[in-house]
Amino acid sequence: MITIQKILLLRKVDLFAEMTTGQLGHVASVTREQMQPAGSVIFEEGDEGDALFVIASGNVEVLRSGNRLKVLREADYFGELAVLTGEARNASIRALTDCQLLRLERLDFHQVLAGNFDAVLAVIRIICKRLQASGGDARETSL
Repeated sequence: MITIQKILLLRKVDLFAEMTTGQLGHVASVTREQMQPAGSVIFEEGDEGDALFVIASGNVEVLRSGNRLKVLREADYFGELAVLTGEARNASIRALTDCQLLRLERLDFHQVLAGNFDAVLAVIRIICKRLQASGGDARETSL
């Protein structure tokens, strides 16, 4: 995936939607592609939150205590809460189909945010909106 394709995908992701093209370019430059075959576990509930993921193609399921909470598709993301808080993952993610993901490491994400206050505000706004929509249960909004 070339940088411009990554930028176009990131622009569809609400977590990054308010960032400028330059900021998205920076995010795109520090992401790496990760392929996951259907049925593979991307991470387990309780794992360290070392990266967040954006789905470039494919579908994944979110599981907590073995129960499916939801299915995520292209331009959805997961793992942001653990990356921001440093806490363990609160759910497991498994690929339902072959998936192409963009992986953004914790340190890289923090550097993107550290470099731009507007990006921090955008991320806070999006997470707050998701929290409000879930009735205040952060475990239902973020992974």
